[in-house]
Amino acid sequence: MPDPSTPAAPRLRRPSWRDPRLGIGILLVALSVALGSWAVTNAADTVEVYRTTDALSPGDRIDPVDLEVVRVHVPDIDLYLTPDEPVPDDAVAIRAVGPGELVPGSALGTESQVEVRPISLPMSAALEAYLEKGSRVDLWVALPDPDGVGANPVGPAQLLVEGVEVWDIHEDTSLFAGTDQVQVQVLIDVADLPDVLDALSSGAEITVVPLPGQADS
Repeated sequence: MPDPSTPAAPRLRRPSWRDPRLGIGILLVALSVALGSWAVTNAADTVEVYRTTDALSPGDRIDPVDLEVVRVHVPDIDLYLTPDEPVPDDAVAIRAVGPGELVPGSALGTESQVEVRPISLPMSAALEAYLEKGSRVDLWVALPDPDGVGANPVGPAQLLVEGVEVWDIHEDTSLFAGTDQVQVQVLIDVADLPDVLDALSSGAEITVVPLPGQADS
């Protein structure tokens, strides 16, 4: 006979479907399986595409050596340049592509397809800190005014071209340049080129005005 002074060993109870711990366990297992399946599916959906390291301006040569390959999930891979597609030796950018952006296939072309032309303009050296390759500027012009007075009469300033891209900035080495001036090369759309060239040939003063919210290095 069992000793009445000895406590009875607890009986193991069969888990009940009503036990909330069992439901939580099943839910955690289901979530783990779903998360693993999602990760595998998304990894399979990523593809390799080219991304810029520096800004590309119209007319810049496109060489895969200057690009980096990244794996991304994109809805339409045909829209972008990939390592699977050979890049022609004469390929250039026909529109601007910012630094760190995926390279669209539509940005590739030949020099004959580039619809902008570089024009050099004097600019205040104080503005150089606010601009870099790929920045945007407005061009304002003060045209000569025959009815004005003084040795160099000009009319009121007016907007000449809006939002043109900066291609390069370098030191102004001309004999008449002041120490506070640099030369900025901007890309002018072919359609706007006559107005800009007419302003330059007339001796008008063209002022480069950076758009706000750009580089300040």
